[in-house]
Formats: sequence, structure tokens, C-alpha cells
Amino acid sequence: MIQSEDPDGHRAILAPIQLTDKPHFDALFAALAQPISDYSFANTFIWGAPLKLYWARLHRHTCVFANGTGDLTLLMPPLPEPGAADADLRDCIRDCFDIMDAYNAKLGHRHASRIEYVSDELLEHISAAGGLNLTVAPFAGDYIYDMNKMINLDGGALKSKRHARGKFMRENPDHHAEPFDDAHIPACKALLNQWRDHGDAAHLGEINEEQTGSDVLRQRDTLACCAALDQWHALGLTGMSLFVGDQLIGFTLGEAISPTQASIVIEKTDHRYDGSAQFIFSEFCRRYWSTYPECNVGDDWGIPSLRFTKSSYRPTRLLSKHTVTLVQPAQVFVPAPVIPATNHAA
Repeated sequence: MIQSEDPDGHRAILAPIQLTDKPHFDALFAALAQPISDYSFANTFIWGAPLKLYWARLHRHTCVFANGTGDLTLLMPPLPEPGAADADLRDCIRDCFDIMDAYNAKLGHRHASRIEYVSDELLEHISAAGGLNLTVAPFAGDYIYDMNKMINLDGGALKSKRHARGKFMRENPDHHAEPFDDAHIPACKALLNQWRDHGDAAHLGEINEEQTGSDVLRQRDTLACCAALDQWHALGLTGMSLFVGDQLIGFTLGEAISPTQASIVIEKTDHRYDGSAQFIFSEFCRRYWSTYPECNVGDDWGIPSLRFTKSSYRPTRLLSKHTVTLVQPAQVFVPAPVIPATNHAA
């Protein structure tokens, strides 16, 4: 059982996210009417180590904290559990900010306390609860595509993608795609390291809107991808691998996050095979997600080159995300939370 306080009733105890927590999180995410790509257990679990994620239950809400950048934040808004009322949400948010402020104040970063990845739906819930003095800022949103267009790549706007896919198929007549299998994992990890090294060299010095180097973000992504590869089956992910002959040159993993939307969690290809990215994306959508009207490929991390790539597929809309901060009337001392040093990959 996860406790939010230690025996003396003062210090919050935050626990790492484990595979055994999946049923609890699945039920909470399933209750959301308009999920974003971040609102799934698989996505939360695989980022556990890179972002140093911990969770606790406070006032009938499940709260996921992130400590990956040194400060302590809420990765997402508190998720309501059955029976949660507006008063519970208000108390939960206040207590979460007390926990974050106590930790961040020790580092001189009390201003860093915030709730990230807030969807429109959960922002409305927070606003409706009332009694909180909040500031809201825009965050990079999820790119949403029409699934049929991603499968067919038809129309003038997607002409270059269609041609790239065709070029790959012509130049590699021995290409084939297979359902993802554990036997593919070593080759996938080798390709993943190659992808990281090539990206670091090709985008040397690139930073995102928060002044974080894209090399730092790629290293975190590499760790998250390894967790997904190791636990893909337990996480309920669907995957596909792309081969040319007997050489693996790409892999992708995804999941359904609503009855109408599939999320592409990971996609990596060998840059030396022109058109392989366009082919694997389109083929994955065709084979596994054709019954879902929409395809969600997540946000762009605030990286200009990634924004260009995702925009080039002509999204039908962006799912808004926000960052929320609480304006505290006065500083109240709360002992800092106890964050255990625990292996997230359990």
C-alpha cells in the first residue's frame, strides 16, 4: 500500500511506478473522456527512469511526481479516484504544491513547482473545483492525424511522403514487416543506439524551447524506448519490425488510448534507408490501427526539427496541453518528501 505520509505524519513518501500498478492506473485513465498521449500506463511506466517518476495517493486522487530535471513537479494533474469530489481535488492540489515547494525550496527553485501535461479536460476539472489561484501557460500539444490519410498518404499535401514510401519499396524489394517479437529486441536496441548517435551528430547544438539540448532529450528517449522494448508485452503494446532481407532497420510500438484514437508510442528507423520512416509509419497504421479514426503521434518536445517533421504530415488538429502553477499567498514550511532510490525497471 502506498502511503502519502511517514509514521510521524509529516513527510510525504513517494513510491516508484511498478508493473503491478498497471490495473490501478488503467482504470483511472480509462475514465477520462479525452485522453492525450501522456495519459496511459505504458507511457507513464516507460518514462519512469528517465524522468524519475514517483506516485502517491492523496485525497482520493493519484498523483505522479517527476524529479528527472532536479526539481520536483507533477507530471500530470491529479487523477480522480472513485468518489473524489471538488473539495478533494482542491486539497490534493494544495498538498501537492506544498510537497513540491518544500523540495524545490531546498534547491532555491520554489518557483519550479508546477503541474505539467494538463489536458483541456483536466484543466476544466481543476477550474471547476474553484478556490485555487492558478496561472496557466500553453505547452506543446499532441499532433492528431486522419488515420486513413496516414495509411494511404493520398493528396497533394502528402505527395512527398507517398513518393518517399514508394522509393523505399522500389529500392528494397526484399523488405518485409513482421509483428514485433522478443527475438527482435537485441537488434532494436542496437538500432536505437545508432539512431541516438546519428541524431546527436546531425542536430549538434539544437535546443528546445526550454533550452534543453536535444541530445539530452534523445538520451531520455533512448532509456524510455529500452523500457518499452523490455516490457512491451506486459504493458499491452502492439509492435511491428521492419526488415530488409534479414537485417532489422526499423521498429515501432503503439497502443489504443480511446475507442477512436491510436497512439504511436515509439518509431525508430535506420536513416540510411531513405523512405523507411514513411513506410513503417504508414504500414503500421494500415496493419494494426485502420479501425481507429485518428492517429496520435504525441507532441514535438519543443524541438524545431521535430515540429517541422510532425507538421509535414498535415495534422487535422492539435490536442492542447498546459502547464499550471499555483499562486501561493504565503510560504508554509512542510518537510521535504522522502524519495527512495529504487530501480524503476522492476
